[in-house]
Amino acid sequence: MVIFLVFLLFLLLNEFATYRPQIMELYAIRTKEYWSLVGEQPFELLRLITALFLHGNIVHWVINNSIFLLLAFTIERVIGSQKFLAVFLLSGIMGNLFASYFLQDQNNLLLGASGAVSGLIGLWLVMFPHKKINFILPIGLYLQKTSMPIAVVIILWLLVQLILQFQPHPSYDIAWISHIMGFSTGFLLAWFVK
Repeated sequence: MVIFLVFLLFLLLNEFATYRPQIMELYAIRTKEYWSLVGEQPFELLRLITALFLHGNIVHWVINNSIFLLLAFTIERVIGSQKFLAVFLLSGIMGNLFASYFLQDQNNLLLGASGAVSGLIGLWLVMFPHKKINFILPIGLYLQKTSMPIAVVIILWLLVQLILQFQPHPSYDIAWISHIMGFSTGFLLAWFVK
């Protein structure tokens, strides 16, 4: 719940405060200059965390927080708040670390909790591999209620992330590598925290 409140605070500061550019300048990662900044001032490594709580716009915020809220309460109840926070932050840090490294030849603004949320998806896959998702499938004029293991949905999602990351001429408006590395971190950490 604390993480969500921090997300909400940053949303309010981002969307309704007049100093949005200053917030981005202080807390987001500008990929082209980030590693030279870290070389001059190691304290800049904290941006690997602060960038997690910034979002480009309200739609970006809603998407990340919807998935976060969908997963967070169940996971936190099972593993406890300290382990949950550790997995969330480490997944986000690893996602931002790899994205800032791989995108350093481009001048992108790296922000958002996608890497951390992807880590929760990886954790979910290990902890609840047999859970199912229910949905309605239209077949002709009929609607058929069916279900599918959520593991299948997660694996399909991961395949899309990999395809988008390794396409011949990738568009880096979205840091796909952050999703992949966040997922991998959460997946690996799940074996230690479950």
